[in-house]
Amino acid sequence: MNYLSQYTIPFSGLKEGKHLFDFSADKRFFAGFEESEIEKGSVSIQVELEKRTTYLRLKFMIEGEVELICDRCLEPYLQPIESSNLMLVKFSETETDDGDEVIYIHPGAYQVEVAKLIYEFIVLSIPIRHVHPDDKEGNSLCDPEMLRKLDEYKATDLPESSPIDPRWNDLKNIIGN
Repeated sequence: MNYLSQYTIPFSGLKEGKHLFDFSADKRFFAGFEESEIEKGSVSIQVELEKRTTYLRLKFMIEGEVELICDRCLEPYLQPIESSNLMLVKFSETETDDGDEVIYIHPGAYQVEVAKLIYEFIVLSIPIRHVHPDDKEGNSLCDPEMLRKLDEYKATDLPESSPIDPRWNDLKNIIGN
């Protein structure tokens, strides 16, 4: 049995109104997605399903932390994440494009699979730049030895007296126009 198959919401027997479903994402969850940049984490997901006769409204509330590799020192660290996302599920024989917040399922469907949606919302809640957070005093929690090495090999500014390629002089004239 596929581990991600437990991330489904059976809605066919539910009455109209709001219903809550709880899920969690851990190492086994992230292993279900090929080439995932996340391998470990502990994330709690609460999905509020609002069932109506013509559509379903899903509200995903995500909170937890995932392990990432720091872009600066290449050491793993825990990144806290939190997000709230909405999705509409409409019933249709054919799929039409209504944007990123609407998915279509067959009118005879009795459940909706949410594993991929949960994964995408977790990934979207991660900051673009993966860097250790600072401590309470404002000091970086990155590996100090790696920070020393980065400072050692840091590129120095070019001296003002270095010759400039004459082709750039013509381009500077264009900027003034």
